Amino acid sequence: MLAKNKQLYKSTEKSSIETMAQDILCQVSTEDTILKIVFFAGANGNEEYLANRETLIASVEKEFPTTTPLVSYVAQQTASDCLTAEIITLEQKATIIRHSNYIILESNGTRELMTGGIIPKELEKSTYAQALDIFEQLQVILTAGQFAISDIYRQWNYIQGITVENEGSQNYQEFNDARSIFYSHTQWDNGYPAATGIGSCAGGVMVDIYAVQGGEINSPIDNPLQIAAHSYSQKVLAQNRQAALPKKTTPKFERARITGVTIHISGTAAIRGEASSESNDILSQTEATMQIMNHLVTKENIPIPCDDTVYDFLRVYVKHKEDIPQVQQYMEQHYPTPLKHYLVSDICRPELLIEIEGTARIL
Repeated sequence: MLAKNKQLYKSTEKSSIETMAQDILCQVSTEDTILKIVFFAGANGNEEYLANRETLIASVEKEFPTTTPLVSYVAQQTASDCLTAEIITLEQKATIIRHSNYIILESNGTRELMTGGIIPKELEKSTYAQALDIFEQLQVILTAGQFAISDIYRQWNYIQGITVENEGSQNYQEFNDARSIFYSHTQWDNGYPAATGIGSCAGGVMVDIYAVQGGEINSPIDNPLQIAAHSYSQKVLAQNRQAALPKKTTPKFERARITGVTIHISGTAAIRGEASSESNDILSQTEATMQIMNHLVTKENIPIPCDDTVYDFLRVYVKHKEDIPQVQQYMEQHYPTPLKHYLVSDICRPELLIEIEGTARIL
């Protein structure tokens, strides 16, 4: 995997989306090789989401007219209510082939593909229809870049109203069914991607992927404290209504993947085995979530020799905004080193209050 770096930038005050974007882009060094910018801000409905997205893309194109980074816009309120951006830069020499909504990187026999946020053509359709549309678009991108579906090693899935049910069919389950159909078109001999399935306040469904070919290490990591998500029983899956499927399908992702010396940690919540925590206390769930993540990245659980691991970056999703100060205090006290930020988001199960994802590095 090619060396990359991630930094966080925040607008200095709450203002129009264009002003906040300009504020952030003025903070970014033009000397860096910027591959992608992921923006986070709330939106009041799909119309505002689409308008914000258009403004953010136009702002980035204006600032970087010849080397335009990919753009993703996630409709999640930030802790400060200001615009936040994750800036991903390339830290080594590589050939960069830029397309309108994806980038291919090539260096020393390794090829990587990164997309910007892929959204459906019609946000008003069902979650299932939106997801099918997105996966059709991803298939076109992967084929054009000569990548297989099974080359995906990291995927983010943002789903508006993730736990909402429509006529007895839950949005997250509809997404999982569409993903299962897309994934059935290939063989997964080396495990599924690391992934996050998380709520958003607007924008329908949006998906980001990273894919890789080559490189010495690319392996899934299981967590002994949890049943693999793709092996969940039917009793913990929500209802669906897809006539094309004989039964509800599981969320197809690994608890983590390792590429090179980077551990890509999937969205993790307070789930032991396949059962959610019975606590409705935010600090209890936060502590339980980090205990599960800590076990995942112990050197004994890593499938290659290592002396230790260290967290580099954590993205913390909190269901209720009023809980963020408690979560932030706990995280800064116990995990002060990693770069991190806090977002308001529904979690994939109604009883869960927090989910955390991130990256760790093998030492």
